[in-house]
Amino acid sequence: MTVVLAKFKLFYGAVPKAACTSINHMFFQAENGFEFRPFTANGVRKHIHNAAYRPMLRARYPEAQIENFRRVSVVRDPVKRFLSAYSNRVVALKELSMEIAGEKLRELDLAPDPDLDTFIDKFEGYVQAHDSIFHHTRPMADFIGDDEKYFTRIYKIEELDEFMQDMNDHMGTNLELGRMQTGGPKIGIESLKPQQLAKLKKLNEKDYEAFSILS
Repeated sequence: MTVVLAKFKLFYGAVPKAACTSINHMFFQAENGFEFRPFTANGVRKHIHNAAYRPMLRARYPEAQIENFRRVSVVRDPVKRFLSAYSNRVVALKELSMEIAGEKLRELDLAPDPDLDTFIDKFEGYVQAHDSIFHHTRPMADFIGDDEKYFTRIYKIEELDEFMQDMNDHMGTNLELGRMQTGGPKIGIESLKPQQLAKLKKLNEKDYEAFSILS
């Protein structure tokens, strides 16, 4: 997920569920001159996040290497990000189904394939049922830190057009950003009950405090 492009002196701090898959594919093409295609090697399915750019927490950034790089990231309203994670990982990809997470669900006494109300109500349990649920809902600050000034610029997901213009200008490319990991229903904040919205804002308090761009 996190991208270090030495040839462009460019560093991208990736955040799950903030267009990172699409951005990774774009940077792969910029770096290698061709589009990434998933493949299978030795029986293991390879995708952009395990074959090219792996997830990286803020504590593991290669500081010496990227000291003089342009450093960018993209963030998303934390509640919208949470809803996107539920839609994509739970509804579309069935990561909390009995087939995928049955053993942990039984251990935690949780129902499979939870609806949104159940997922929010029992989130503290469901987040333990599958590593991917934890990964895609953990605070953005875990991935990119809580110091906005560390980055040359942090963009909101609504500013992706400007992000792409800036990246193309910096790299001397003319690439477009595809749309990936879009499976699942569109769930708006307006669908939440007041107490649910309050809980999700509390769960994501760390990110709201870290990124003034979200206020």
